[in-house]
Amino acid sequence: MDQPAATVGTIATETGFVRKASGLVRGFSVLDNWIYNVIAISPIITGSSVSFFFLTGLYPRASLWLALLIAGLFCVFEAIAYSCFVAVMPRSGGDYVFQSRVLGGAFATIFAFTNSVLAQIFFMGIAGWIAATQILAPFFLLLGAEQDISAFTDFAGWLGTDVGWFVCGLVCLAFACWINAAGVRLYAMVQRYTFWIAMACVAIAVVMFLFTSKADFVANFNAFMGDHYGVQDAYGTVLGNAGPVDTSFSLGDTLKATVIASLSLIYPAWGVQQAGEVRRADSLRANMRAMVGAEVFSVALLIVLGVLMVSRIGTDFLWASQQNFGTDQNPIPVFPFFGFLVAVAGNGGIFVWVAFVMFFLSFLMLFPNAALGATRTTMAMSFDRVLPEWFGRVHGRYHTPVNALAVFCTLGVGASALYSYNSDFKTLTLAMIVPSVAAFGVTMLAAIALPIRRKEMYEAAPAARYRIAGVPVMSVCAGIFLVFVLWVIYRCLTRDELGINGNRGLVFIGILYGAAALTYGISRVYRRRTSSFDLDVVFSELPVE
Repeated sequence: MDQPAATVGTIATETGFVRKASGLVRGFSVLDNWIYNVIAISPIITGSSVSFFFLTGLYPRASLWLALLIAGLFCVFEAIAYSCFVAVMPRSGGDYVFQSRVLGGAFATIFAFTNSVLAQIFFMGIAGWIAATQILAPFFLLLGAEQDISAFTDFAGWLGTDVGWFVCGLVCLAFACWINAAGVRLYAMVQRYTFWIAMACVAIAVVMFLFTSKADFVANFNAFMGDHYGVQDAYGTVLGNAGPVDTSFSLGDTLKATVIASLSLIYPAWGVQQAGEVRRADSLRANMRAMVGAEVFSVALLIVLGVLMVSRIGTDFLWASQQNFGTDQNPIPVFPFFGFLVAVAGNGGIFVWVAFVMFFLSFLMLFPNAALGATRTTMAMSFDRVLPEWFGRVHGRYHTPVNALAVFCTLGVGASALYSYNSDFKTLTLAMIVPSVAAFGVTMLAAIALPIRRKEMYEAAPAARYRIAGVPVMSVCAGIFLVFVLWVIYRCLTRDELGINGNRGLVFIGILYGAAALTYGISRVYRRRTSSFDLDVVFSELPVE
């Protein structure tokens, strides 16, 4: 794997691949891969904030913890299937490699390339918005009010402007570009420090909630809002503005809520995109620890946080805060996310800083993994000659696909500008979850077919030893998760309250799929006409290490 710079560009036409070695290094340990997958699941940013907000706001009769548990159980089956797949094909490129080697290059380019590359470019635009409006602006607003520092309050207001969003997007892109260009070893080191400090802050928040009763939260919330925003009986005001709500348990609503719960939990295997840079990636046990372990940890953490929020804050208040959000009578000064609730539950002070550090560090290494995964998929496609060789060139010292990274970040600037300055474009990105769910579903199809279509390759891997009633465990788990994928896609496309099935958003996703299909079609025709080369040759074997 660790090739000198002089050999990174060697052509190896006799194997069908662009060169004899990838130029990458195995800089991730199993623990690093576990942390990476937990960050991709994002139990703090996506889970406890966005998912909790929409889940309780749309389905107040759903059991928060049970919805998380059900969705998490399905995603455990996903993680098992991916663990087996990586043990069979321990190569960077993830879903693209899996799908292309079992189902063919067309499937892989349309589904994996769209999700792992095209969708991630637009995610970088969303990252700037998240940084500005969900992390920096709320905390500077809270700190400004608590410390009576008008500069903080003014800065928070600026962050809510189009220019503020765009600047935050550029900063996110610059950091993602730097941390990825510097190599996976530095990436892993920074990831470790930020993760464990963030988890320490989560532990402090959990302990605080354990020793806080609902009456304490109401009193602290009212005191914080009264002292800093002049709102008296703020808790009662939020409830009164929203009106009455039925929060009695409903199994039907809980099952519906699993769709929202799954939108963060479906990423336990995002680390497969750089499997070729993970030590012991051919070990089923190591993969299970990194993927299944990440899913179990994230689900358990979210259930603990969910139970504490419901018991200490109340489902009625969580629902009401969602109903108040965006209205003129809303007394809550910021998005009512988990970090804000931590800050006010502790009546400000040190807990504002605890919440800020927890969210900032949880987010800091979340958006760089979009660039990491995208560049490895791009690199794998360049090896297969679906994309030009130029995209796969690796820096001789840092072992990073710098050309692919440069293109990704450049396109990310455009995505950030669109997201910041075009209000219509924001609505298009609501459907971006569809390519992710669909791509994972197609990989599950490949997992079901692998023992049949690539029998020798599968039987040489440790996963082949495990069967249920004669059926490979890999295929069983993939089949179970595939059913859940179909349920999630069906709900996303048919339920208006989720905001995903807008015609324009789905047309946008269709354009992305069309661009991916066109990329594959042009490449196939070009290779055949210019060099009489059939792309199916490379899809018949694993990429180089």
